[in-house]
Amino acid sequence: MGSGYLKIWGIPFISLFCSLVYGQIDTSELNKANLVLKNRGEVYFFFHPVDSSLRKLSRIISIDKVADTTAFAYANKKGFQLFLEYNKRFSVLPAPCFQNKLKHALTLTAAQSWNVYPTYDQYVTMMQQFASTYPNLCQLSELGTTAKGRKLLALKISGNAGSSYKPAFFFASSIHGDELTGYVLMLRLIDYLLANYNNNATVTSILDSLEVWVLPLANPDGTYFGGNSTVASATRSNGNSIDINRNVPDPAGGQHPDG
Repeated sequence: MGSGYLKIWGIPFISLFCSLVYGQIDTSELNKANLVLKNRGEVYFFFHPVDSSLRKLSRIISIDKVADTTAFAYANKKGFQLFLEYNKRFSVLPAPCFQNKLKHALTLTAAQSWNVYPTYDQYVTMMQQFASTYPNLCQLSELGTTAKGRKLLALKISGNAGSSYKPAFFFASSIHGDELTGYVLMLRLIDYLLANYNNNATVTSILDSLEVWVLPLANPDGTYFGGNSTVASATRSNGNSIDINRNVPDPAGGQHPDG
């Protein structure tokens, strides 16, 4: 076995074992997957058939959707290695972010039009401006930093932002970094609530009765995988190539397989 041990794009496997067990696997697709994993830390692909193994597979890769006998999924390096053991036919697909034409803001003013995606720096500035413009209505909290050092920012919005004796609702978006619609919608929600307090009876009643916490971007490392100025190469996973919406214990199955 030692003589057959190879590395292709940083992923070790036994060449002889691979040829015997992974007989259905297209070598060209495997090479594509390894290259994508090297560059992005995750690969998007479809596989078939869908059978009783799907439940087990869902614990090691991120199932995106299932159509008839075909499943679409994301996997990091470790998850993809485990997936190969199931001997499924698969094909690599362009990541969803590459399938859409995403528009980016050139200026902060453009970002505040809600028709384009902000840069990371514009996002941070917008959150800071909300707090400074409406100091009696909102407070900015830094909940922590990501693996890549970006900030997790949340706004607490209330008719008396200093009070802590109200029921609280917490809204978070884009835990998958490439699912971006909610990101801008949460920013727009913040703007709407703050601008309409004392001008709209419903908004005023909500903020007088509740604390509304909003974390517009739960996975900035995924969203800005390609750099702080673009969302065009966003990844589903975080800076550690982990799908943080799947990386949780299972009530029946126990801890997640990766610990």
